[in-house]
Amino acid sequence: MNYEAERVIWMKRQRSAAIAIAVFMFILCLSLFQLFIPSASAQAAIPEDEIDRYIQAKMKQNNIPGLAVAITRHDEIIYSKGYGSTSEQRPITADTPFAVASLSKSFTALAVMQLVEAGKVNLDKPVAAYIPSYQPSDPRGSTITVRQLLNHTSGITDTVYPDMTIKPQPYSLDEVVQRLNAVTLHSDPGKQFRYNNTNYQLLAGLVEAVSHETFPEYLQRHIFGPLEMNRTLDVANTNQFQSMFGNYLSQGHYLLFGKPVAAEEPEWFVEGAAGMVSTVNDMAKWLQLQLNHGNYKNAQLLSGEGIDAMHAPSDPSNGYGMGWEISKTEDGKKRIQHGGILWTYKAEEILLPDEGLGVVVLFNSGLNAFVDYYSFASGLSGVLTSRPPEDSFLTSSNLELGMGIILLITVLMGLRSLARLKEWEERYKRRSRWRMLLSYIFTLFPCYVLISVPQIITFIGGGRVLSLEGIFMMMPSIVIWLAVASLQSIVIVVLRVFRTVRLQKIVKATK
Repeated sequence: MNYEAERVIWMKRQRSAAIAIAVFMFILCLSLFQLFIPSASAQAAIPEDEIDRYIQAKMKQNNIPGLAVAITRHDEIIYSKGYGSTSEQRPITADTPFAVASLSKSFTALAVMQLVEAGKVNLDKPVAAYIPSYQPSDPRGSTITVRQLLNHTSGITDTVYPDMTIKPQPYSLDEVVQRLNAVTLHSDPGKQFRYNNTNYQLLAGLVEAVSHETFPEYLQRHIFGPLEMNRTLDVANTNQFQSMFGNYLSQGHYLLFGKPVAAEEPEWFVEGAAGMVSTVNDMAKWLQLQLNHGNYKNAQLLSGEGIDAMHAPSDPSNGYGMGWEISKTEDGKKRIQHGGILWTYKAEEILLPDEGLGVVVLFNSGLNAFVDYYSFASGLSGVLTSRPPEDSFLTSSNLELGMGIILLITVLMGLRSLARLKEWEERYKRRSRWRMLLSYIFTLFPCYVLISVPQIITFIGGGRVLSLEGIFMMMPSIVIWLAVASLQSIVIVVLRVFRTVRLQKIVKATK
């Protein structure tokens, strides 16, 4: 074999070897790709069909007219979608605006923490040092620190300053400060946790006083703008919602025996505590910021240490940090959350930092005694973390059906009592006066309960003081039942008293 032939054979062998090596390397890379990448894609994949079924079932069980949900994982929005319709019957999308209520508090807290990190505010300095017009008549008020306002341990409570029931409502932060000057604290600052919106109204006033910007301007420039929350805004009073109806924000709803009823939000001053309007796509960016140590697209809005401080409870017994509630999941992992309550809108958000997950759900129906709104967000987090949500028989539909049955029974019993007045009259002749008096007192029992509803709610609600209009919108079926029962009891007692007097006159006339 000559040299040229040997060279050709050698070159063919070299090509074959190169091809074999290339094939081997390709297979190796493909194997490595399959080994590592699927785990990452599995992390990114979410059970969309399961989420859809879960939300739609929960909406049906609880008579929710519309909601939107967004889910984030670290710095990525992995799910966002709207369900149901607005009060104008427009389909809800991930860009439909909702009032987010007390979810606003964490934004106010971030604004304050930004000023802290800028060296303009000291958390442990009295807020009166930053707001010259805050000169409380109660000397303890002058010692309330910025941190105590953030943690709801200021001593200001609904019982001493019922911000939801005050008439007329304030129209500016300055007016709030002037009214607070006359308040006597419920307890010494730092002693007790009492959730109160006014704490965050004072903090909004602090932001204005230190930054020399209005509160909405500060939020837009330092938070909404950097986070690209382009469909988010802040209002001072719920009356401003009405000016948005039709061209931006739709009316929310309250639930009357399970039927959504579109209604205007009762007047309430909400600046700093509950004044934001946003979308789930915008709120998802907010969750991303929380999960990424204060960073969003290389914009550092707050240091990681600052975010950690906001997510740390001031006291394990109450679990409240700075604009966030902190607790543990069933398997002991950290859970950071907050709810937002209005009478025609509701909002829930959850952060699971160990899993890098965030969930926000915004509703166009408001606080209702029979709807567990939190279960929507917690159930979604369970779907995403292999902790299946638990079904409950006590859904709004079942509870409202139960109230309807109770109301019907109450009406029938009232009609029965009216129809048997003659029999009662015969029994009266054999009863002593003190027994008759006791029967009247017992018959009027629904009236006592109806009159006491605000106090009962304040007692079982941790000292929150609600307006009568708000109480009705929160539990209309219960209020209607009590009102019907009270009216029936009054009519029955009046007729019985009338018959008693008539019988007494007859007896006297026969003597």
